Parts: sequence; C-alpha cells; structure tokens
Amino acid sequence: MATLITELDSLVRLKYFSGVALVSVLYDHLLTLDDEFSTVWTNPHRHYLQKLIFVLNRYFAEAVVLYVAYGGEMFKRLTGFKDVDYPRCRRFLWVFALGATAFIATTQSFITATTALVIITVIKVQSAIFFIPELGTCAILNIPSTFPYVAGALLGFDVFLILLAVFNAFERPHRTGADILDSLHSDLYSSQWSEVVSILRIATLIMTIVGTPADCFGVLSMVWALNSVIASRIHLRVEGLKFAIFGKPGTSFLLL
Repeated sequence: MATLITELDSLVRLKYFSGVALVSVLYDHLLTLDDEFSTVWTNPHRHYLQKLIFVLNRYFAEAVVLYVAYGGEMFKRLTGFKDVDYPRCRRFLWVFALGATAFIATTQSFITATTALVIITVIKVQSAIFFIPELGTCAILNIPSTFPYVAGALLGFDVFLILLAVFNAFERPHRTGADILDSLHSDLYSSQWSEVVSILRIATLIMTIVGTPADCFGVLSMVWALNSVIASRIHLRVEGLKFAIFGKPGTSFLLL
C-alpha cells in the first residue's frame, strides 16, 4: 500500500514537473521573441539552414514538451474519447524519446550515436508501462537499464569538452602556473552555458540511477526544456554577433 501511495505521489509530481517545463520554455520564448524576429526571420541574410535549426531548437522542443504535459487531455477534447488507452501510452513514449533524440542530433552532432540506445530504451520500457483508468494516465514500473547509459553518454561529451579546455590551457605559451590558471578560467568562463548544461545532465544521470520512474521522466522533461532555452539563446546570440562584429553574413551556425 505504501508503495502504491509513493507511485501515485510520483505521478502527481510528474504532472507538475511537465507543467513547469512548459511554462519555462514558453516564458523564455516570449522574452526573446523580439530578438528572434530581428536575427532569424526578418534578416534577409539568414539561410534556410539557420532557420531550420532554430525551429528544431525552439518550436519542436516546445511542441514535444506541450505533448508531454497535455497531450492526453488535448486528445480527449479533440476526439471525444473519455480515456487514453494503452496504445497511446506507447505512442507517447516514442514521440517523447525520438523527439528528444532529434533535438540532440541537430544541436550536438557528435553524440548522435545515442539514437541506438534511445531506441533500445523505448523498446525495453514497453513491457513496463501500464495505464491507470481511474487517473487517466500512463505509468512506468521501472527505468530501463539502458537509460543511465544514454544520460552518461551526453554527460561524457561535456566532460570531453572540459578536458579539451584544460589541454588547451597547457598548450598555450605560459611562464608560470598562474598563466595556465588564467587561461583555463578564461576558457571555462566563456563556456559557462556549457557548464550549466553539464549540471543539468548530471541531474538527469542521478535521477536515472536513484530516482523513481515518474520523477526521472519529470526531471528529464524540465532538463530538456532548459536545454532548449539555452540552445536557443546561444543561437540568437551568435547570429546577432555575426553582424554586430564582422558587419557581414557569417557561415551557417550549428551548436556543437
């Protein structure tokens, strides 16, 4: 009985986690809407590649977060069905997982190999998902064993970038150890957004290991929304700096 109550509490938290993720990404979108129009949509020098990447970073992520938060309720209102059945629970998993993979693949091309792990994870979780008619929601009994490896692969890429920054600091000409520390501090400070993303991925990895399934997917939804916010802001910043600094169109932007 205590286990059932704990699982129900987790489902309630998942609902609010998804809502917070949706509000966060939509609120940030409103804050940056003016920059978006000036640097992406109305600028005649922007090519389709930059626009497509921004759509995937911003709008595609918002669509999937919206589906995670209210997809079942919207389906019931549009179709007239009273219950969300088991096949739609499975469809939700594929939309969420493959949507996340597509987002990662377009923003971080070096780690697209996680796609295979994501597909295996979704297949494994099919046997652990069930539908609760009384609550009108889907629940997952356990976290797939491959899920921590997916989170670990993403975190490993960030660790690799930090190691490159350390190696770069030692390779630069220096006289004292203080010069190395100054160079390292400069590199890490300039990549502070990457550090934030790394912290978010550490939180995801921890939740895949010690968290409940509902809490894990709830935190993942929030982390994904924040990653979308960070990627979109970096995109807008870089696109704006192309003309602010050089005064002419630059090459196409791809967040690595």
